[in-house]
Amino acid sequence: MPAGSALGGSAAAELPRSRATRPVWRELDHSALEANFRECRRLAGPGRKLIASVKANAYGHGAVWVASRLAGLGVDLLATGAFDDAVAIRAAGVETPILMFGGNLPEAADAYLRQRLMPTVCNVESAEAAARAAAPGRAPIYVKVDCGLGRLGVPIEDAADFIRRLAGLPGLAIEGLYTHLPFFDAAGQRWAEPRLKAFDQLVRALATDGIEIPVTQAMASSCLLAGLTDHCTAVCPGHLLYGLSPLAPGVADMAGFRPVLAAIKSRLIHVGRHGADRAVGVGGRRVLAGGSVTGVAPVGLYDGYRNAAPGQTAMMLVGGKRVPVLGVSLEHATLDLTGVDRPEVGDEVVVVGESGGQSITLEDLAGWQGARPLDVLMGSDRRVPDRQSGDP
Repeated sequence: MPAGSALGGSAAAELPRSRATRPVWRELDHSALEANFRECRRLAGPGRKLIASVKANAYGHGAVWVASRLAGLGVDLLATGAFDDAVAIRAAGVETPILMFGGNLPEAADAYLRQRLMPTVCNVESAEAAARAAAPGRAPIYVKVDCGLGRLGVPIEDAADFIRRLAGLPGLAIEGLYTHLPFFDAAGQRWAEPRLKAFDQLVRALATDGIEIPVTQAMASSCLLAGLTDHCTAVCPGHLLYGLSPLAPGVADMAGFRPVLAAIKSRLIHVGRHGADRAVGVGGRRVLAGGSVTGVAPVGLYDGYRNAAPGQTAMMLVGGKRVPVLGVSLEHATLDLTGVDRPEVGDEVVVVGESGGQSITLEDLAGWQGARPLDVLMGSDRRVPDRQSGDP
């Protein structure tokens, strides 16, 4: 029997081997990344540097791929908290300056400097470690200020004295000063606005003392999307670069941004036809009527896919039709294909994306799972292989 017949059609037989052996993959749109980058530039305004956040493997999109694309577009700085990602970006030939966000022990400074990475300093211990690692030269550092988030950084009320002290140390060169003020809704915006002003005041006070810091940054995706303003020299978008909204639905217009995750897809690996009524699923908790048709796609907990939250029914697309997900196990999802015309092994399954005029968005999937879109991305990150648009 020809290979195509055994798999239920020539489309399945033509799959590259990596997707024939486990047919589940993500499709990433490089043109969306480039468009989002340019829109962030526009929102930032003329004369401001753009620091691209590629933390957490570029929000689950692939740090090396994203960093390489952004470097080609002329991004001013890349920023991540993951040392392995930063090393991989360097190994790929990207020469753009890389800032290491806070979150490591002070002794990491030596490894950072050897890889030409700029450490974040937010306490005396990290400053002294950077100075020792740079000896007899000077370590380029960024200082993080806590303006109210309460996570990492020098408290803003102590920041001026702390920075004056660092400016007097011979082993340090303060290249940047930044903070982080994320928010989700109108109440969060009201919280962020006075803190932006306080950070501006800190920068002005340091300049009055003769401490001119080349890069200052307080605004990230939330502030940019909400149209806030400050007097800093840089912005640092994360969510917006990937077409993700950091704000609650309906709070701000995302029309200028497109999702970089274009699709998550799979193939049917099994089709079951059921004659008489029967109880199926774990413990026989679901009863299928006679004549029901089910299908299995290799998309499970291992791939970051989750069962729907109580009261929700997740959907996938098969043959251009929305089909309910009956259950999710470690490596498989079972689908109700009863309404699909002649489903066969090898047919495409769309987890996120479009088919036959129907669509399932990342937001849809996150809503069914009772999660955020970013949670879904992090679930599939490094587990589901990526395919950039334009790849064969």
